[in-house]
Amino acid sequence: MGVLTIQGSGMAKRAWLLVLVGVVGAGLLWQRSRSVAPEQLLQWSNVVALVSPPSGLDWDEARAHPAVEEAVRGVDPDRLREVMKEAGLDGLWVAVTPDAATGAELPLADRFASGGVVRGFRGEVLTTAGLLYVIDDTSWPVVLSDRVLARVARRILEGSAPPPLDAFPEALSKRQAVEVLVLLTGGRGARLWRSARAQSIAEGLITASLAARERWEERTETMGGPLEDRLDQLDVHVALLFDDGTFGPNAASLIDALVKAEHGVAYEQPARWRYLLPRRTQAADTPTDAYRRLFRDNALPEDSFERKDLRLYRLRMQTVSVDQGLAGSRTGGGPSDSED
Repeated sequence: MGVLTIQGSGMAKRAWLLVLVGVVGAGLLWQRSRSVAPEQLLQWSNVVALVSPPSGLDWDEARAHPAVEEAVRGVDPDRLREVMKEAGLDGLWVAVTPDAATGAELPLADRFASGGVVRGFRGEVLTTAGLLYVIDDTSWPVVLSDRVLARVARRILEGSAPPPLDAFPEALSKRQAVEVLVLLTGGRGARLWRSARAQSIAEGLITASLAARERWEERTETMGGPLEDRLDQLDVHVALLFDDGTFGPNAASLIDALVKAEHGVAYEQPARWRYLLPRRTQAADTPTDAYRRLFRDNALPEDSFERKDLRLYRLRMQTVSVDQGLAGSRTGGGPSDSED
């Protein structure tokens, strides 16, 4: 009997050992089955996850923030921003359902999941495991839809010295990371444009205007003569450019679904930033074809989607000011090619 008891005890221990090994193995398999977080996601901590995030991210579940959970089921983005800020949250991690319908009448969760544009938010990271949207705190100028900014740009293009930064209203000199575009259009559409990244709208406006003037001077013959002789016939547009999501590793398959009508396409290399604005992107057969065009125009292979030295973006453009010339385009046409 003593021998049997010992043997039975040994068999029980082995059985428990097998169970423990099975549990540990299942846990390891589960961890491996979860996607690993791309590097771009690791910098974000104050995020609420509507679905399970990639492995290695300690984000709050939606049920931990009932007010956010309720707001994201609604259609009011201002309410969602309000409750997220009250909870100290910067972003939302949502499922990706690229074939879903879009529209302002849909719940915000569905609009985010389909890659749609939602007022007050911008895409940050776009992956096959999910999409990260964050609150957009860009401070739009008080002269929205006015001609003030474009008039300043026109004066600089005419050859006047740029005004000092402290001459601008506070809303325009406020410190924030922006990219400002200055665009010249005529009766046949866009003639020339330049953009500049800066720490305020005023600084970006000055830099982009000077760069556009310099570019015209470099190409005077092909542009039809000196800028001062042509400027009265051209409309001057000022717009803000901002990225609406970086495509994560192996996410090229999402490009056609997530690049919407409001988006252009862009890529960044060390010391290089290239883009096609929305009108030109939509002129391509597909957004993927627009990327191929962008690569080709900049001496890269058309299949450069997975290059390690490139970051691929969706790009949005917000026109904030237009000053029309005497016989300008009057159409608000956009660029038709890529530029620095």
